[in-house]
Amino acid sequence: KQAGKASPEGEGNWAKSTFQDLVQYNDGFKTNLIGTPRQIAERIVELKSVGVDLVLSAFLHFQEEVAYFGEHVLPLVRELEAAAQ
Repeated sequence: KQAGKASPEGEGNWAKSTFQDLVQYNDGFKTNLIGTPRQIAERIVELKSVGVDLVLSAFLHFQEEVAYFGEHVLPLVRELEAAAQ
């Protein structure tokens, strides 16, 4: 399969990599957006506080993971930003 193509079976770019493999080479984790939804939201707010205005993310199972991100992480980002004002 082509790099970056993920199948419903979970095959593709990083499918057979372990967490340790990915962290060791920092593939996909350069922004340190790993952890619980709250940890990820806190990191996004931290990045924004130092001037970052765009974060690129990758998702292995794009549709499901983007939906999860939108439902569980983005509301926390908004909550944390509102609390800081």
